[in-house]
Amino acid sequence: MGRTISGALIGLVCTLIFYFIPLVNSVAPFLGGLLGGYYADGGPGGGFKAGILMTIFMIIPGFLLGGILGVVLRSAPVLGGFIAASAFIVTVVIVAHTAIIGIIGSVIGALFAERKKV
Repeated sequence: MGRTISGALIGLVCTLIFYFIPLVNSVAPFLGGLLGGYYADGGPGGGFKAGILMTIFMIIPGFLLGGILGVVLRSAPVLGGFIAASAFIVTVVIVAHTAIIGIIGSVIGALFAERKKV
C-alpha cells in the first residue's frame, strides 16, 4: 500500500508540473498517471488504485482554490455571482479531466511496470 500512495503522490506532483508546460498541459494527467502507476507497480489493480488516490489528492486543493476564488470574486459588482459559479464549474471540469485521463495513464503505467518484470 505504501508504493501505491507514493505512486499517487508522484503522479500528482508530475501532473502539476506538467500543467505548467505549454502544449504538454493537455496530456499532463496522462503523463503524471503514467509515471505514478509505473512507480506503484501493482499491476492493473495497483495502477487503478494509484489513479484513484491521485484523483482524491487532486480534488482537495482543486476545490479549495476554486472555493477561495469563488468567495473572493462573489462580491464583485455586476458579474460577481456568474464568475463565482463559473469558477466552481471550471474546477469540476478540470478535476474530472484529471481523474479520467490520470486513471487511464496510471493503469497503463502499471501495465508497463508489470511487463518489465517478464
